[in-house]
Amino acid sequence: DTSCLNDIGAVLKDGASLNVIQLVLDGNRNYMGSRVVLEGDGSTFTSDIGYIVENGGRLDMNYSALHMGKNTESAINAAGVLKDRAFKLFRGTIDFSKGAAGSVGNEKEDVLLLDDNVVNQTIPLILCAEEDVEGNHGATIGELGEDILLYMQSRGLSREQVYEEMSRARINAVCGKIPDTATREFMAEYLEMRGSKRNGG
Repeated sequence: DTSCLNDIGAVLKDGASLNVIQLVLDGNRNYMGSRVVLEGDGSTFTSDIGYIVENGGRLDMNYSALHMGKNTESAINAAGVLKDRAFKLFRGTIDFSKGAAGSVGNEKEDVLLLDDNVVNQTIPLILCAEEDVEGNHGATIGELGEDILLYMQSRGLSREQVYEEMSRARINAVCGKIPDTATREFMAEYLEMRGSKRNGG
């Protein structure tokens, strides 16, 4: 029954680098976002987000990277799972200002839908006032293929266990980017406990 609001703001000067890693695994309503201004030449920003939304939960995300300096780079990556009446909205904006020559911005989302009663909205946006830039966006949204499901069930996993393993794999991919060992271990323990509860352990 928890609601969470998390908003990050940053201005990056010459050569500065900011890496943000976020995981959303529980809570009824989660509102996440960031606005990063790449003001200095050669500054870089990377955001990696992993999420599982279920039990009628709501996740609202709004991430923005404003390129002002020359040769700046941004990457906004999100990957997650929706099931059991979940609602998720992802807005990702890459904005190239005049003068941001040589800059590159990428945004990507990978969404796995595990139920028919979920709502997914993905809204990527690239704004460009400078010619010499590169902006890319992409989204992969879909259900778990029956061939994968049948293969894993033939190995003795129930449908629910397959869903849990696929969900965990996406979160583990983001967890692996956490530089702090203690935090990575804590997340691994949490995911193990979470999976055990789901499977009646």
